[in-house]
Amino acid sequence: MLNDMTVIDWLGVLGSLLIAGAYLAVSRCWVNPERTLFNLANLVGAGLILLSLYLRPNAGAILIEVLWITIAAAALVRNAVRRRK
Repeated sequence: MLNDMTVIDWLGVLGSLLIAGAYLAVSRCWVNPERTLFNLANLVGAGLILLSLYLRPNAGAILIEVLWITIAAAALVRNAVRRRK
């Protein structure tokens, strides 16, 4: 299996690790979920997974990654607006 993985597959794995790592960091109280780092890790992670799905599409996985990106982007915008006030 590992021998068959392409660079794009590894990007998907990296994306999964970023999302899981962000969740672990929040659940262990290492990172505040209101901070940019948490939402940025989720946004980048979901983007990498979505990129990997380009070559091997799966409708359910694509949908969840688009939703994950939307949620993370909305949180980043909200945080940016709050900082400007």
